[in-house]
Amino acid sequence: MNPLPPAEKMASLVSGVTQTMLGLTFVPDTAKAPPNNGTEALSWRTAVLPIAGERPLTIGLSSDQHGCSRLSAAMFACRADEVDQNMMNDALCELVNMTAGLLKSVMSLNQALGLPKILAGQDAPMVPKASPHVIVLKADALGLVLWVYEGVA
Repeated sequence: MNPLPPAEKMASLVSGVTQTMLGLTFVPDTAKAPPNNGTEALSWRTAVLPIAGERPLTIGLSSDQHGCSRLSAAMFACRADEVDQNMMNDALCELVNMTAGLLKSVMSLNQALGLPKILAGQDAPMVPKASPHVIVLKADALGLVLWVYEGVA
């Protein structure tokens, strides 16, 4: 069974999606990596996607309101002030779906992707500080948290 890729590879997986679609390249933000700071602020809205099977995983992408607006505006080719909640949800779900697909491929998992779900406001989970599978990413002034749970959360 293949291990989870290191932070740099995970950042390149996310960038494999965002670079082409949105013109954004993410790198690990070591200054905000757990257990430092930054993950709570970037958990305003989260898209989670389970991958059930022999090695169950749950993939999540989180950002703050500014990040969700910028990602959505880039995806829908509109101004950030034109972005609504549904657009934010769609953009995060699409990004987590494609990222999970790439991760599944890199890890050689022969498992079906589940359906993405949005958690926002009081439903949004706290990204665990102590998890070794939490990676804070940055691109320009935009922050994103990629997290991977072993198991279906």
